[in-house]
Amino acid sequence: MKKSKIITTLIGLIIFIYLIYIIGLDKIISTFRSFNLFYFPLAFIILLISNFLAGLNIWVLIKNLNKISFFECIKYNFFTIFYSTFMPGKLADFFIIYYFKEHKIKISESSAVIFFDKSISLILKAMLGIFGALFLLKKIDLVFFGIPLLLILLVLFSFVLLFSKRFRNLIRRRILKKHSYLFKGFFKNIKTYLNKHKKELFYNFLITVIKVILETLLIYTLFLAFGLKVNFLVVLLVFNLLTIINFVALPVGITGLGLKESLGIIIFGLAGIDRAVVLNSYIIKIILIYLVNLLVFLKYSGELNLLKKSKLFKKKIKFLFRN
Repeated sequence: MKKSKIITTLIGLIIFIYLIYIIGLDKIISTFRSFNLFYFPLAFIILLISNFLAGLNIWVLIKNLNKISFFECIKYNFFTIFYSTFMPGKLADFFIIYYFKEHKIKISESSAVIFFDKSISLILKAMLGIFGALFLLKKIDLVFFGIPLLLILLVLFSFVLLFSKRFRNLIRRRILKKHSYLFKGFFKNIKTYLNKHKKELFYNFLITVIKVILETLLIYTLFLAFGLKVNFLVVLLVFNLLTIINFVALPVGITGLGLKESLGIIIFGLAGIDRAVVLNSYIIKIILIYLVNLLVFLKYSGELNLLKKSKLFKKKIKFLFRN
C-alpha cells in the first residue's frame, strides 16, 4: 500500500476514534441496544435489491452485444461488490471486465459500458448532492458545493475530450503506450451508444434513480430501527452529497473503518441527525454488507478467485491503476 493511502487510512481512523470520544461511548452503546431487530431482514432485502439493480444497470447496456446472459451479468456484479469491500479505491469496479472477457466481450466494449454507467450515476448523485448542500446544509463552499459541481463538469468535459482526436492520441502515446491495443475501439463504442442506444442509456438512468432511492431507503430504514424519524428527502440529499464527497476523496481501508464512515457521521450531524444513530446505523450496514459477501463467497468461492486464475489480468489491472 502506498504511503499516501496509509496516511489517509490513519487519518480516517483517528477522526473515527475522535468522533466516538465526542459522541460518548455510553451513548453509542445505549443507542445500539435500542435497535429494533424487526428492521434487520427488511434492511437486508433492500440491500440485496439495490445490489441486484446495480447488475441490471450493467446488463441493460451490455445486452445488445448478445454475449452474456442476464443471470451471469447480475452474478458478476455481485462479485465486484464483494471485492469492493476489501480492495482500495475503485479498483474492484473494473474486475467485472475480466468476467466479461470470458464471454468474448472486448475490454473496449466493457469499458464503454462501465464509463456510461458510472457517468450517469455520478451526475445524478452529484446533482442531488448540490441540492443537499444548498437547501439543507446551506453551504456554498469548496467541499459541500464545489466538489459535486466540479464532478459534474469533469464528467461532461471527459465526453468532450473523447471527441478530440488529439486527446485520444495523447492518451495512447503517453499513458496506454504498448497497452493501447486493449482499448482499441473504445471511442467507437462510445459513439455507438450515443447514436444507436439512447433508449438503453435512458433505461440505465431510470434504474439508477430507483437504485439511488433504495440506497437512501436502506439508511432511512436503519434510522427507523433506532427509533429516529427523519424526513426521507433530507436523508436522500445528504446521503448523495456524502457519496460524491467520498468518491472524490477515494477513502481507503476495510469497509467500516476509516474516513468514509467518519465523514458520514459529520455530514449527517450537520443536517441535525443524531450522530450516535448514524454511527450505529453504519455498524449495522457493515454487518449487512459482510453478510451478503459471506453468502456470495459460500456460493461462488471458486469463481471469485480471479487473480489466481489469471496472472495476465492481474498485470493489466496493475497497469491501469499505476497510470
